[in-house]
Formats: sequence, structure tokens, C-alpha cells
Amino acid sequence: MKSTPTRAEIVLMAGGAAALIFSLFAFYDLPGTNLSLNAWDKGLFPIAVYPALAGVISGGVVALRRFAGIHFSSTVGGFTWLQVHLLLAIFAGLVMAGYLISDTGFDRGIGFWGMLVATSAQIGGAVMLKNEPSGPRGLA
Repeated sequence: MKSTPTRAEIVLMAGGAAALIFSLFAFYDLPGTNLSLNAWDKGLFPIAVYPALAGVISGGVVALRRFAGIHFSSTVGGFTWLQVHLLLAIFAGLVMAGYLISDTGFDRGIGFWGMLVATSAQIGGAVMLKNEPSGPRGLA
């Protein structure tokens, strides 16, 4: 049964899509050159890609459930889907916070800042999902 996504689910899907898109942009700009590294380049892969993958997993599950009508198990490894969404969002946020506080000597590019905002949206969406007045539909 297909249904309309809630605001929290829309934020989760948008945050996941934005993290994936921004992972393709310049994560670091190399000073004094026109060169840049995106999250998928050698030296940053796979750690810098984890926030994008976490967002794709979280947003993808919501999109498949709402738009394709796919029913998933109510738990994954003993965790509810609500807990999985929250754990993925917090994990993505911690990875991006680690890159934020590290001093690499490189300038941060638009891809970094976009992924940071996207992971913040994922955390916000997961918290919103937890606090929905009607309860998380289909996430038991």
C-alpha cells in the first residue's frame, strides 16, 4: 500500500539525496591549485563516503516503503527502523564532525559543506520521525 510521506520522511529522503549529490562535488580544494578532491577520490574513500551511504540507505528505505509500497521487516538485527534511521544519521553526523574539526591543510569545498548540511538534515529528520504526533507510520 502506497502512502504519502510525512515531513520527517521527506527530510530524511532529501538529506540522503543531498549527501549523495554533494559527495560528488569538491570535498577539499588543494590550495594554490585548481585541483580538488571529492569524497570518492583516493585518500578520502571510503570514510568520507559513509555519510552519503548512510543517507542513501535511510532515505531509500523510506522511499521504497512510501512510493513502491514495499514492506520491510519491523526490525533489523534487533533494532526498529526508527532506531536504524537515528543511528545512521548520528553516525553520518559524527563522521562529518570529525572532518570538520580535523586540520588537513586543505580548504573545505562545497561538497564538504553540502554534506555537512545534509547530515544535519538527516539527524533532524530522524528526530522529527521519533517525535511525530501520529507516531512513526510503518516503522514499528
